[in-house]
Amino acid sequence: MQNINLKTKYLFGKNAIFGLPNEIKNKNYQKALVLYGQGSVKRNGILGQLQSVLNNIKLEYIEFSGIEPNPKAATIDKCVELCRDHNIDVIFAVGGGSVVDASKVVGILTKNDNYENCWEYVLNPLKVKNDSVDIISIITLAGTASENNGGSVITNQDLNEKKSVYTPSAVPIIAVEDPSYTFTVNAWQTASGIFDCFSHLLEQYFGKSTFTWTKEFIFANLKVLMNYAKTVVLRPDHYDARANILWTTSMSLNELTSFNSESDWSVHVLEHAFSGLWDITHGAGLAFITPTYLKVRSEKEKWFKDKVIELGRNVFKTQNYEATISYLINFIKSLNLPTRWTEFKDIPKFDVDDAEFLLEHSLKFGEKELHDIYREVIYKLKEME
Repeated sequence: MQNINLKTKYLFGKNAIFGLPNEIKNKNYQKALVLYGQGSVKRNGILGQLQSVLNNIKLEYIEFSGIEPNPKAATIDKCVELCRDHNIDVIFAVGGGSVVDASKVVGILTKNDNYENCWEYVLNPLKVKNDSVDIISIITLAGTASENNGGSVITNQDLNEKKSVYTPSAVPIIAVEDPSYTFTVNAWQTASGIFDCFSHLLEQYFGKSTFTWTKEFIFANLKVLMNYAKTVVLRPDHYDARANILWTTSMSLNELTSFNSESDWSVHVLEHAFSGLWDITHGAGLAFITPTYLKVRSEKEKWFKDKVIELGRNVFKTQNYEATISYLINFIKSLNLPTRWTEFKDIPKFDVDDAEFLLEHSLKFGEKELHDIYREVIYKLKEME
């Protein structure tokens, strides 16, 4: 039996944030946390709009800023302490995937003081006893789809480790999605978000078994991304393009694109090792890794190569394996995303010691049976200077 629960309610479109009062008027929240990143939501006015909404409904709130692009466990620990001290019962996460990821961990740990710290929860979510406080996401960057699932990816800066964690009760109850909120996102982050979504769709497609409806849904979403990708990079205030990209990213990871199917999240496992070590932009790291992973896996497993060809025929309109890989690489280059590690300013070197750390990290949090594939991918990427 398949079990799917689309918990999140979407408020989508221009001025969507002003629909919040009607949605939360009967919730009887006592005190809110407004959580955000490095301050761009102050400069572009989005935070001011939320503050206006909260003031009008007389909901008391405190703020916590400084969530990093790859959210750090130590920062989350500070936020959790603040929330426990103030008895927070709802969190407004204003930002992209990193802020929303952080909000879920904060929401869980605020209600579960049996955890000593954030990283303990990331390593062992089975100790969760109480549901998360309610989370309301206000999205400013299209990419991760964190606004409508229970997953988070957290970095332990002391260990240079990065790991995903999932708890069902942390799925945001509301996602506010105003495409105009993404107008000020720069070209690099816009492109990285697009490829993050692209990777979500690919990895949910590349399982041995894919339900036909799910496969067609994935193909349709990939086509929309490709149709609008260059437009949003070159014309950041194109509302229709931004709206289509934003909605596609939300649909890419809310259980619909994995319905009744197997998935393969190995590219994400590998990228977490890279961004855990070097703190690179997640979507850009996925773009760098994906073509090499597809090539290595295709060389070893015929069924996987057949799925690459099927993808090409249905989405890229290519007719063979080589053309499909070339098309993907050219798509990545068209978004000015990296295809070599030397194109990342955060990677000063990539030597054998680094490669062995990446392999150890991937095996620790990935699939042991993919040891040879992880190793070959990492060492081939190392050679791509």
